[in-house]
Amino acid sequence: MSDRTPNRPDGDPASVRREPQVLGSEELIVYEAIATMRRPMRTEDLIATTGLDERIVRAAVDRLAELEMIVAGDGGATVGPNHWDVRGAQ
Repeated sequence: MSDRTPNRPDGDPASVRREPQVLGSEELIVYEAIATMRRPMRTEDLIATTGLDERIVRAAVDRLAELEMIVAGDGGATVGPNHWDVRGAQ
């Protein structure tokens, strides 16, 4: 039995905001596309992969970067550091 208070996250508040449960459906779709491809993905790649509108993809990338779930750079967006990824996956 846990002594943790229900609905009270454990640990660092920054790590809690990186949990996939805080994402909206379009953000989750974009995150899953980036995580599945395991390579940097540009906006154009994400639009083609997800079928979402450019505006929605750009907003999702901005939010995911803000939550530190992805790293968005000149070469595209990649999955950021996390504890749930499979170690050594290519």
